[in-house]
Amino acid sequence: MNTPLDTFRSDQALAAARDIAATGTPAVAFTKVDSGPCAWCDCDVTAEQHNPEFCAGCPCGAAMVMHVFNANAPVRRDIPLCVGHQADALRFVAAIVQAGGLL
Repeated sequence: MNTPLDTFRSDQALAAARDIAATGTPAVAFTKVDSGPCAWCDCDVTAEQHNPEFCAGCPCGAAMVMHVFNANAPVRRDIPLCVGHQADALRFVAAIVQAGGLL
């Protein structure tokens, strides 16, 4: 369960990321979450048997939510993640930004 301090820190992190995004820079913030599934797809999309119509997702529970803010737009995407997929998600968002996305 989140403590009042956790809530305060989450609010501050989200406000800071929102303010950064308002200046034209995409921003990411992480907050703790107590329950729910990890939303990351573990599918091997290069496998012959891959079915693009179905993804069972990660079997782990989420430990955090990655909040992705578009630059100069009031758009925020909330993605629940397990600890094991935090680095994958950051690399994915960085690649999107490098390619000119989220602007």
